[in-house]
Amino acid sequence: MNPMLALADFGFSLILAQEAGGDGLRSNLQSLMIIPIMLIAMYFLVIRPNRNEEKKRKEMITALKKGDGVVTSSGLHGKVVEFKDNNETVVLNIGNETNVTFETSAILRKKP
Repeated sequence: MNPMLALADFGFSLILAQEAGGDGLRSNLQSLMIIPIMLIAMYFLVIRPNRNEEKKRKEMITALKKGDGVVTSSGLHGKVVEFKDNNETVVLNIGNETNVTFETSAILRKKP
């Protein structure tokens, strides 16, 4: 089961238990604890992995050199010919003497 769905299900169970009755202070405290728990879970399940992937991608882009095969975010396959504008743009060869210029941020991955 998806961890976020399990956490949401747990939160709804607490809310339903509160509506069913019981100690008011305890139920309110449990309801208030749901928000920080969900925020912490969201950080570890969504935000942190995305930051790690972006860091690895930036390291891969800075390690690129001429002749490396790459795939752009639009799905275009090519080989690095040169870097321009202080490594902000890259010229890719995509065929017989056909070169195109892309932003380095458009490079998705390096081909093996």
